[in-house]
Amino acid sequence: MAIRKRNGRASSYQVYWNNPFTGKRESASFPTLAEARKEDSLIQHRLKYDRESFRPEEDENISTGGTVREVVALYLSAKRFSDKNLRTILEHLKHVHAVFGNREVSSLEKRDFVKFISDEAERGVKTTTSHRRLTILRAALSWAADSEFIESNPMQGMKLPRGQHERIAPPTPAEVSAILAVAKGHVYRAVMLGIFLGVRIGPTELFRLKWEDVDFERRTIRVWSAAKNKNMPFRDVPIRENLLEEMKVWGRSDVEAGCEFIIHFKGKQIDSMKSAWRDTKKAAGITRRMRPYDLRHAFATYALDNDADLKSVAEIMGHSNPTMILTHYQHTSESSRRAAIESFPDIMPSCAQAMCPKK
Repeated sequence: MAIRKRNGRASSYQVYWNNPFTGKRESASFPTLAEARKEDSLIQHRLKYDRESFRPEEDENISTGGTVREVVALYLSAKRFSDKNLRTILEHLKHVHAVFGNREVSSLEKRDFVKFISDEAERGVKTTTSHRRLTILRAALSWAADSEFIESNPMQGMKLPRGQHERIAPPTPAEVSAILAVAKGHVYRAVMLGIFLGVRIGPTELFRLKWEDVDFERRTIRVWSAAKNKNMPFRDVPIRENLLEEMKVWGRSDVEAGCEFIIHFKGKQIDSMKSAWRDTKKAAGITRRMRPYDLRHAFATYALDNDADLKSVAEIMGHSNPTMILTHYQHTSESSRRAAIESFPDIMPSCAQAMCPKK
């Protein structure tokens, strides 16, 4: 598969590939190189993860509604997801296509999806994962119905069970110290900013931060919010004094090197640090499960544990609803739990012997 440019045509960029079943050359044309590259990426992933989508249908099996596999392929082609999102979506769709791929959409019923969740659970798949897979399918079917490729969405109005989110305890102060003692470069900076600013760890917020977003005089950093909070396009987060001094040192070094992003690897912006995080955890002697995102959880937990205002914590973290903090982030400390126990009025009898049964 490849991309070629054909001058003098409205859609001058053509993506072409060989069908793995027929061996014939197939192609699709686009007006821009960006669109062509996304289609090329989609074809590559289909060839690797969903080769069946290239299998020609026999005439007698073709219907106006189409199969789930056909409808999903149209949906993916129309939506033009980023390469990273597309890889994740296709990984989930492998399991969906194994069950529904060759089924006509018109033959599907709600009980089919209930059975899918039940069968997945028997194989040890978490309900949250099954929910994610069917959510992708529902989005594709909804798009197809709106686009009039199918008569109706068989999942319309269906409430999918979400399951329980896995609760992972945030890193303790001792664990954070152990990580910082061995962390290098971009991992060290990511840990410092994640634990002290409460930003979303990843390309949506933390890895987008630039030096131009930092106001050293006001001691704030402008965080451009993730797309999930459209009512808050950005937020100005205060920087604590000890972190500010560290950032000044980083800034001087990066300005000299011409680095615009605060989190970078050899001067280039990153979009993931899974491998570096795994190696850092190992070097710190931490064996339990702990994700970079748990640094954000730690920020919320320890802020509230030290009597920070709930609304302020929510605003700093970019949440429009403070209840999100209590639902997803707060893991109370032992000291907080002990304080709750000790807060009960002292009604113990003066002599414990009085509570013993008489002989």
